[in-house]
Amino acid sequence: MDMASTGSGEILQVVGLSKSFGDTNVIRDLSFTVNRGEFLTVLGSSGCGKTTLLRLISGLEEADGGKIILDGCDVTEKEPNLRPVNTVFQNYALFPHLNVFDNIAYPLKIKKLPKDEIKNRVFEALDLVQMSGYERRYPASLSGGQRQRIAIARAVVSHPEILLLDEPLGALDLNLRRAMQTELKNLQKQLGITFIYITHDQEEALNMSDRVAVMKDGRFIQLGTPEDIYDRPDYAYVARFVGEANLLPGVYAGETDGGALVKFGDATLRVRQGKMPHNLCDLVHVALRGEKITVSDKATDEGSVCGTVEELNFAGGVMRLTVNSDGVRITAMRYGLDTSIRVGEQVWLTAPDLSGIICGNDEDGK
Repeated sequence: MDMASTGSGEILQVVGLSKSFGDTNVIRDLSFTVNRGEFLTVLGSSGCGKTTLLRLISGLEEADGGKIILDGCDVTEKEPNLRPVNTVFQNYALFPHLNVFDNIAYPLKIKKLPKDEIKNRVFEALDLVQMSGYERRYPASLSGGQRQRIAIARAVVSHPEILLLDEPLGALDLNLRRAMQTELKNLQKQLGITFIYITHDQEEALNMSDRVAVMKDGRFIQLGTPEDIYDRPDYAYVARFVGEANLLPGVYAGETDGGALVKFGDATLRVRQGKMPHNLCDLVHVALRGEKITVSDKATDEGSVCGTVEELNFAGGVMRLTVNSDGVRITAMRYGLDTSIRVGEQVWLTAPDLSGIICGNDEDGK
């Protein structure tokens, strides 16, 4: 069943979108585009505005300002039923008194499509989500993962241009959640439908998406590929929120070949320049992932930083160390079952050239 739209390029343009509830600005002059067939994830903490954004795109909320242009048509003032989008909610919103077939068929019956077409589309959708044979079952008799599949089948059966997914895996246990991440991504590729996916789960966003928008206070702080967001954060907030990063205070010591020099006490590290320009002797913060740091019982080069082990946390094949270096707490990773390091011991931390990046302050992103 090929539901992909014809053509390529942008399918959604959001221009200067704003929304307030009382005195609270929930969406603030937000502009972005989404490409046809793209899997875009909006990642943010609770209250950042991501669900409100979905409701504005779907027409369930009315914008205070700005435009929503879908496939070249301004739908800002259009009713939800006139927008070629569907939404999958976290609670699935299935009708408990209807069986699976009638739940999926509901939007087609509203459109008064012929019975034969409805039947064919429902069975195609059931096959697509690997739920053939469940058409006479009721939602109460299904597992969480099965109800989630039925909700997706109902959402795609009417062939929307865009599928909006509001934390649809939030109610599932960890193992099922991970399995459904893979299924959803494969389904999106098979359908060719544009997905706009909402989550607060960083791993989910990085695993599933073509691009990730990190949202804070009604704005996109950074929009880019998962690799950009994780390895090249523009701002301190992005580095802190996505994955686990050390934000190390240092002094800017000028540009160098392919990067910048930053002094950390007696140590100097060559890092990536980042988005913001800096002057000599400016205080800067460098984002450095714990997995990039090598831990040793002796200094290895002039870039080594000495510290004392404060905490050891074992998590499967990874040992997470917290090291205090002149009052700065640094997290590093050791892989395998190495138990030679003890709390209270002195260690040296080293990171390869260009493994860190200078981040802008959070207020720089406003």
